[in-house]
Amino acid sequence: VQTGFAQIDRSNYPEPGPAREIKLGNADSFTLPNGLKVFVVENRKLPRVAFSLVLERDPIFEGDKAGMLSMVGQMMTGGTATRTKDQLDEEIDFIGASLEASASSIYAASLKKHQEKVLELMTDVLYNPVFPQEELDKLKKQMISGLAASKDDPNAISGRLTSTLNFGASHPYGESETEATVKNITVEDIKSYYGIYFKPNIAYLAIVGDINKKEAEALVKKYFSKWQKGTVPTHSYDKPNSPAKNTVALVDRSASVQSVVDVTYPLEMNLSNPDYLASRMLNYI
Repeated sequence: VQTGFAQIDRSNYPEPGPAREIKLGNADSFTLPNGLKVFVVENRKLPRVAFSLVLERDPIFEGDKAGMLSMVGQMMTGGTATRTKDQLDEEIDFIGASLEASASSIYAASLKKHQEKVLELMTDVLYNPVFPQEELDKLKKQMISGLAASKDDPNAISGRLTSTLNFGASHPYGESETEATVKNITVEDIKSYYGIYFKPNIAYLAIVGDINKKEAEALVKKYFSKWQKGTVPTHSYDKPNSPAKNTVALVDRSASVQSVVDVTYPLEMNLSNPDYLASRMLNYI
């Protein structure tokens, strides 16, 4: 019996393959009278449709209620006026769909044949959330437990410190939730946020999948026309100042076996910035 071994020259890196061509579908668009802006991308590769609703609002400083925004989505899917949380979950699972929410979005996806059912469930969450107190109690316990664990997590400690250094504790991107701020959160806080910010005139609805513009218009008019527009407050904050000199901020934990070093700097960056891709590559390198 003979055994052969392939000889591979590991001294040279293999040549990269050809770059794949990315083809994004063209988006059709239309706007409802209530201000909801809709974008439709037809993609017939799979018999599926996804509906992504996004609110375009300013960042919000939570102050002594820090942590509230992270609970809004789960509270909205915690039950509606017509369905308990268990009933909602069961109906979603029965059709093999997905339904998620956050403080600034709702996402739903299903097979093409179930698109009306998933929109019924999605808009039930949008229009009729009841924000159960027992769901909030559970979320607060989970968050407080997570905060306790993070006190021993060097990465979590470093993340909070760098955010505060870059933006300041009075900026939405620089504040951090604490056990005290989480305990301050009430159902009324979440209801108030929902009532103020979930408005169609600051919303985008992206529809992607086995659907065309004509089909999408009929569905959107049926399920989203009743959504009432309203005045949404805006917020502005001072931009963080660039550091005048190099500064070292230290959290001394002598019992730690791990050290975390972050080099950080506030930098204004967005998708349209010509340096965006270069900055992303720099982060990976």
